[in-house]
Amino acid sequence: MAENFSNEGLDRLLSYMPRNNGGPSVDTTLYVAAITTAGFETRNPSDVALSGTTVPRRETVWSTDYQTVAGGTARGAGGEPTIGTGAYARKSVANTEWGAPATSGTGRRTTANQQSFAQSSAAWSNPNVIGFAIVNNSAAGSGVAYGYANFDDASTVAVNAAGITLQVTPFWHHDI
Repeated sequence: MAENFSNEGLDRLLSYMPRNNGGPSVDTTLYVAAITTAGFETRNPSDVALSGTTVPRRETVWSTDYQTVAGGTARGAGGEPTIGTGAYARKSVANTEWGAPATSGTGRRTTANQQSFAQSSAAWSNPNVIGFAIVNNSAAGSGVAYGYANFDDASTVAVNAAGITLQVTPFWHHDI
């Protein structure tokens, strides 16, 4: 996928294959969630501010280790815009939207169709987007994050007014 897979996402994948342990059920729809500069990844040793070149580390658990204030105690959904604010919502990606695996560099990759978030109706609650996560739930701050990615050009995209459409092209990539 991205900059990094998360441990919680890898654990979920390894429950399917090679173990086939009967649970959890296979996700037929995934969701793209925006990651913004308002977030701090809180796994030790200390709070790490997110930026155009920094996403949560793989040890991060999406629903508990991600917050909006460095050193704060509130956990979950830190940095993700509030659902409904400025028309923000996670973007669903059905399993049929992913391409066939192919060789890419020294690994294998599957890429989804380009995804467009709903056009903003106002500024998002956390407007400075630095990348995205691929998660298995449509509700903000919930679900398992399979991985995190910055934008390829390390930019920050401001969704700070009405009429802005954020587009991303999610992919999974594993180097061999």
